[in-house]
Amino acid sequence: MSFELVACLSLLDALAYNYLMPIAENPMVDHLWIVRPKKNQYGEIPKASYYLAPSKNRLVRFIKMLKNCILLGNRNKVKAFISFNPIPYGLIAMIAARIFRKPIHFGFIGSDWYHYAKGTLGKFLIPILRQADFFTVTGQRMREEMLKYGFEPQKITILPHSINLSHFQIFDGDEKRYTFIFVGQLIRRKRVDLILEGFSKVLLDHPNVTLCIVGDGPLLNNLKNQAKDLGISRAIKFTGYTIRVHSFLKQARIVVMASNMEGFPFALVEAMCTGLVPISTPVGTIPDFIINEQNGLLVQRNDSDALARAMSRLHQDKKLYEKLRQNVLKTRSYFSYNNAKNVWERWLNSLK
Repeated sequence: MSFELVACLSLLDALAYNYLMPIAENPMVDHLWIVRPKKNQYGEIPKASYYLAPSKNRLVRFIKMLKNCILLGNRNKVKAFISFNPIPYGLIAMIAARIFRKPIHFGFIGSDWYHYAKGTLGKFLIPILRQADFFTVTGQRMREEMLKYGFEPQKITILPHSINLSHFQIFDGDEKRYTFIFVGQLIRRKRVDLILEGFSKVLLDHPNVTLCIVGDGPLLNNLKNQAKDLGISRAIKFTGYTIRVHSFLKQARIVVMASNMEGFPFALVEAMCTGLVPISTPVGTIPDFIINEQNGLLVQRNDSDALARAMSRLHQDKKLYEKLRQNVLKTRSYFSYNNAKNVWERWLNSLK
């Protein structure tokens, strides 16, 4: 028996693509209707059609998305709704799902849980969120937190971040253009300013190290100015936004994250699957996958000195670097589409 699903979400193109591909490739899914502000530019998703809601006005966009969800929910072949942005997009889809008495999935990926659900509005939102039929989370820590908030354990499954591994091949060339790399949005919670501060301290003792910043966002100009003020612009490349992330990852050795809040970022997955060793803050579910001194280094938040020490250590200590890298490579298969497909297989079978 085959059926259709409605996916209501926003997300960056690469994230949306990687979350939806394991679903679209399931033989039980006859068609995937994607309700989104814009079409995905990262790649074609099989068996998918878009109902777009482009608008700079958030309220207008939400209303258009709700109308699209209701229109699609009326289709007999549509069996369930899926969302990876429970706040607000999952709540929009939930209205349509409840109108037509169809199941709904909420996928928590990071800020939607740590910022919204656990934030000041959480006491109003969580009772609503708990009404969904199936939840996926980024790791065990997030699952345990949800249980404390009264979510039913049988409804919560850890969904492995998955990527097309063929797009992120390991590159073993000895000559790497960049010592360190950051990939992500240039927004406040990513704390790229701390990475620049830490890097400036490493540069004092190691004048040949380099840093690549891949991404765009409202802080781009501020960060460029910070690099100038620190006198480190010569050693940094700002690439801006690109969908060809792997072309930069394969030129780097160490990926650095200094976020104050995360789930488990896809940027770390892509970097690790390319063979980079991670340095990160232990936020969200990152410690579920990066074990300090085993397959990466974890440093406390808001501490550029600790970050600099970790960066310098991993750059200098070749034996430690190689040990961590070999352990990183052992985790690569976990992030394949196959593991994500197995999670969806169980829930989709329940919809027959």
